[in-house]
Amino acid sequence: SLHDALPILAVMAAFTNATTAPTYEENDTVEYEVWVIDQSNSRDEDGNGTLDSGGTLYTYKGDDLIGEQASAAIPTVLDLGGAARDLCLAQTGTFPVRPHMFMFNRSGSHAVISFIASGHVLFMNTATKAPIQCIDVGVQAHAAMPSNDQTFVVVANQNGRLLQRINTNYQTNTFTLDNAATINLATCTTPNGMPCQDAT
Repeated sequence: SLHDALPILAVMAAFTNATTAPTYEENDTVEYEVWVIDQSNSRDEDGNGTLDSGGTLYTYKGDDLIGEQASAAIPTVLDLGGAARDLCLAQTGTFPVRPHMFMFNRSGSHAVISFIASGHVLFMNTATKAPIQCIDVGVQAHAAMPSNDQTFVVVANQNGRLLQRINTNYQTNTFTLDNAATINLATCTTPNGMPCQDAT
């Protein structure tokens, strides 16, 4: 679909107090980055000339995008078919395909990238852009949303018809898929006893 073909854009602002909107004087500056992901594959897994995994992350310094010179901004480019792909393969046995959505945890220390054509959720250090851990949740990871209290990530496994939870500890870089918390949307019932999914 057109939606899946478009890059995903997110902005991360580094504020000293994340719970209160800061006030600014005219000459104040706020450091931030703009992250953009190109979902196009960047790596040829079987050597036949067809790119079938990876993706590309572009990060821009916020100051470079201000004013009339924004079109001349040069991003830092990170091939997600490199270290991130290698980490996912080592930790899950499979490689990630099509980075689709990404979010930042509340403190801004980590990025959480979900791969829509595979079941991978990748945790990255936002300062170093280094991949930390990769978890394969199954059929598909459409989106992964960190909780405000930074203790878990909710994963929408779209084609798997699952709502899943990854428990998170950003201080220790510990991320664990909590299978007991999985909600099977194809077989579950709502609190009033109706099926979560019904053909009619």
